[in-house]
Amino acid sequence: MDVMSAAPVIEQLSRETGISTAAALFDKIPPHPVDPVLSPLFRRGGLPRGELVTVSGELSLSCGLATIAAATREQKWCAGIGLGEPAVSSIADLGVDLDHFVNLATPGEDWLRVASILIESFDIILVDPGFAPSASERARLLAKIRERRMSLISLRPMSGSTEQIEITDTRWSGAEHGRGRLQSCLVRARSQTGTHRFLLPGPSGTPTSVPAGTLEVVTGGVPAGTANAAAEARTAPATSPATSPATSPATDPDTDPDMGTDTADDPRWSTITALRQVISHVG
Repeated sequence: MDVMSAAPVIEQLSRETGISTAAALFDKIPPHPVDPVLSPLFRRGGLPRGELVTVSGELSLSCGLATIAAATREQKWCAGIGLGEPAVSSIADLGVDLDHFVNLATPGEDWLRVASILIESFDIILVDPGFAPSASERARLLAKIRERRMSLISLRPMSGSTEQIEITDTRWSGAEHGRGRLQSCLVRARSQTGTHRFLLPGPSGTPTSVPAGTLEVVTGGVPAGTANAAAEARTAPATSPATSPATSPATDPDTDPDMGTDTADDPRWSTITALRQVISHVG
């Protein structure tokens, strides 16, 4: 199409309500769906099409897989590149439809070549890049992503991304007092839309909203939003242990004669546990 023949098209687009730039055209394309718990991480409530998104930090692979799960359940084809060999059962637990997910064992130095090929056929690609592409390589990659209107998620920071999700803190639960099984992980993530908290995995494996009243440990202070916990620390009974939680030896409820099976119901124990979490997090 030459300049003269393109002029009427440009004029028509300029008259469309809400379309003034090329970027605005992509704003009209609905994003790929994501789990409702993860939706607030994205500016448009879903995984943008024709764009590069980065997910970094601890549990970035789990977050990336959870992000593509809803799309696979809507029969969108997704591919993983350079992800190693994650457990198939764990991928399924995150909600991914395995019938629409392909994981390729690709050497790190070949990720860019493989991604350039798969962009032609897949709706979403999740990649852990083995190296940072050059400026020219990145420009060609982004051009193909825009052309195919697919989504590429990088598990490492990469220039040219339109949305960046960084997992800044994680806290596992389920093995309190040194026993039991890990059941869920409280995740704090930061994106262009702000800071968000959710469970990944939740008790069922998929992302879950944080239950009301969940204790959150914040670096350099008492648990966030828990005035009751701080009040408990100030008003602990006079018979509470006098030694500092930072220096007192760990107590095993199975061997300590002063601590029976009812320690979990003792308010002093919950106070000490909360303080230990704060101190260990700060340390």
